Amino acid sequence: MKFFWKIFFSFTALLTIIFSIFGIWAISQSFNSAFQQEIEEGNRENRMFQYAFEMNVGTLPVSYQRDEILLQMVKEILTNLNQNEYTYTIFDEKGHTVFSSNEVGESMLANELLDALSEEDNCAYEIVTSGEQYVLYFMCRSQVGGEVYYLETAKDITGVYQDREDFYGAYRAIMFTLIGLTAVIIFITSHMLTKSIVTLSETTKKFAEGNYDSRAKVIGEDEIALLSEDFNNMADSLEEKMVELTDAVRRQEDFTASFAHELKTPLTSIIGYSDMLRRMEMNQEETAEAANYIYTQGKRLESLSFKLLELIVVGKQEIVKRNLDTLSLGEELDHIIRPVIKKEKIQFHCDLQEGYILGEHDLILSLFLNLIDNARKALAQSGAIWIEGHQDGDYYHVEVKDNGCGMPEDEIHKITEAFYMVDKSRARKQGGAGLGMTLCNKIVEIHQGRWEIKSSLGEGTTISVWLPAGEEELEDELEI
Repeated sequence: MKFFWKIFFSFTALLTIIFSIFGIWAISQSFNSAFQQEIEEGNRENRMFQYAFEMNVGTLPVSYQRDEILLQMVKEILTNLNQNEYTYTIFDEKGHTVFSSNEVGESMLANELLDALSEEDNCAYEIVTSGEQYVLYFMCRSQVGGEVYYLETAKDITGVYQDREDFYGAYRAIMFTLIGLTAVIIFITSHMLTKSIVTLSETTKKFAEGNYDSRAKVIGEDEIALLSEDFNNMADSLEEKMVELTDAVRRQEDFTASFAHELKTPLTSIIGYSDMLRRMEMNQEETAEAANYIYTQGKRLESLSFKLLELIVVGKQEIVKRNLDTLSLGEELDHIIRPVIKKEKIQFHCDLQEGYILGEHDLILSLFLNLIDNARKALAQSGAIWIEGHQDGDYYHVEVKDNGCGMPEDEIHKITEAFYMVDKSRARKQGGAGLGMTLCNKIVEIHQGRWEIKSSLGEGTTISVWLPAGEEELEDELEI
């Protein structure tokens, strides 16, 4: 059953029960009040009849014709009593009717009403039903002049019971009307309360079907509104994750395709020239040229393998960070780079001011060597590379600049992708595979640093790196 119908039927049933209980209680209270009023009034009327009878009959001398005078006196007494609503009957001790104003119902003398009389309480009442008629009988014992009489008053109280039935009928009509109106109100209220839930459910279905732009409307500040807001936050997060996964899949596919292509090109050359050496008669110059092609392509494959291995290992191995002296680091870089750039007549300027970097020595060295090598590949003859560094608060700031060919601004965010090369022909000619900047990005992330790349076509590239600064105490080590 839907939540809407649960609310509707639950509240309708609850209100029906409340109305029924309240109506029965109210009518019962009204009936009991009217019934008690009839009893009190009947008892009072019976007492008045007894008192008047005893006062008047008790004064008669015994020598008078008692029966004739008794009847006359009773008639005089009744003229002052409520004869319209009550009937009066007098029985003697033997049960004979001495007087009766009207015959209503049966004589109570033979009923259990006499057994209810006692010395302490010589009055009693009883209700006698006959079909749909209800008669209230009162009886009391009276002793006058040595004789015992039973005085009976009777009243038809069918109207009290009829009023109760009328009230029940009227209340049923009122209750059904109220329940009908209330059901309409509950229906509308339930619809309003569950409308947001229905909308949220529909939005969820659309989202599940692939419409990831679907969002729930947030109306008000109640729990449903908070649920809708939480759903939207979840949807935003899922959409971001799906975009990331899609991008990761794309990068993985690009990586696989690029890797296969990077392997295919040198392997084709190696296989081709090897087959020429195996099948053809070649002079010394041709043999040397073929061997040179095989060697250079083999070195390219070797470089690609080392880069891939370093990229895979760098994110998984345990890193031990140390305080690295930047002056010593600059001397080491100069010593490694100088022989390489000397052949290409490239100017190299290294100015790392005194300071400390908190990092792993080989990874930091690999970071700067890759940045410098990337700058070298972008230079023409007689270009220049600058590497400068200084303390910048809690970080050590290093800049690697070149005056090479630069790159378009819209290409900058792509250079950290594996195998991505702005100029593929030039990069392959210089032995590149598009993994250097990917490795640099990974090293910066591992060291919890950040970097920034600025480049302009024909003007060169500047790469700024901020790495956590270390302290002078070289003995301190921090493992992560």
